[in-house]
Amino acid sequence: MISVQSIQGESARRPAAHRADPAHLRILVLSLVNHLAERNGASTVTRGLLKSLESPPLNALVECIPVRKPRDKWHRLAQCGSLLQAAFSNIPSKVAFLRSEEFRARVVSRFRAEHFDLAILNGSDLLWISEFLPASVPRILISHNIEHLLFESQIQDLGRMYRPFRAWLRRDAQRLRRFEVEGMRSTGNVVFLSHDDALFANRICRDLRYTVVPPMFDYAPPADRAPGPDPGPGLRIGYVGNFGWWPNRQGLQWFASRVLPHLSPAIRVNLFGSGSDKVWRGGSRVVGYGVVEEMDRIWAQCDFMICPAFAEGGVCVKFAEAVYNRMPILANRHAARGLPLASDPAIVFAEEPSEWIEFLNSPAAAELAGRRVSVSTASAFAPENYSAALHGLVRESVGLKQSPVEA
Repeated sequence: MISVQSIQGESARRPAAHRADPAHLRILVLSLVNHLAERNGASTVTRGLLKSLESPPLNALVECIPVRKPRDKWHRLAQCGSLLQAAFSNIPSKVAFLRSEEFRARVVSRFRAEHFDLAILNGSDLLWISEFLPASVPRILISHNIEHLLFESQIQDLGRMYRPFRAWLRRDAQRLRRFEVEGMRSTGNVVFLSHDDALFANRICRDLRYTVVPPMFDYAPPADRAPGPDPGPGLRIGYVGNFGWWPNRQGLQWFASRVLPHLSPAIRVNLFGSGSDKVWRGGSRVVGYGVVEEMDRIWAQCDFMICPAFAEGGVCVKFAEAVYNRMPILANRHAARGLPLASDPAIVFAEEPSEWIEFLNSPAAAELAGRRVSVSTASAFAPENYSAALHGLVRESVGLKQSPVEA
């Protein structure tokens, strides 16, 4: 079990102006995503965190206000507008994109109307809202990614058409770094999803109080998942992701261009998730099913999963969810960065395209399809292993002693 890390520092010890009632702890979550409507990694993580906060022994009363609305036809135009705004201000473009007068008014209204013991900022892009929160209310940041590292990774991956703008975008990335670091220091309390992110942040923000809570899931894992049947030559490879998010498109493009053309024609790739039914137009070997609500339907259509990942910062939620559901998986090691993972025969790592090609064209691929991740490895993402650490950080943040169960 991961315990709360405590490092002395003024910003990490923001005093609460009132004594919270441990029996009726009220938390307002200001969220980057709408966890009830969206189907992506951030919303999956959010559902797991909220369920943990509402569970014993904390039993918090949690209310959530999402900032983000569904994408519309003006989404790209709004992004371009944010970049232009950032060029003539000190506000990073990612922050400008999410600044919303409507959201600010809703948050201020809720704090005026009700008493809350704690504010949780679910995503570093929302650190701008801190200046509108009551000074007496402590807050916790949920750091899904180190945002400036992720942005720098995106800039590095830009195509030739965008390369003339790299210097401009890198200045924007520097603004984002300053914003993110100052926001972490001001908040003082942080939940990281990744051990790597926590170590990185602790080097540049020495006064943080933090804990690491990897992706948790708001449903029980399968009681038993029998090994899959021999797939023969017709392997069905699964890839899950929100394909509106550039790291998932990047991973698919890498696989489709550098691995798939060299595989046996009998191998098929099944894509699942938002945009998966539109992202591929390259022939019948790849089929996109869109959003599938029942995860068991996904697993039933795949012999094993793949997860090629290259973006910096954060964790691969789709990798963690496959392991939690005991599905065999082929990935590069970057996909498992920052996650608590034991060696397991049902988890195979390959780095270079040639290694992927050799493995997928060999009998070893069919052998992987017949394996299942062990129960002990899958339990690395079970909520009961991290609730104590999360609850402990909440209690410390609002000035309450830990319960005997959490201590």
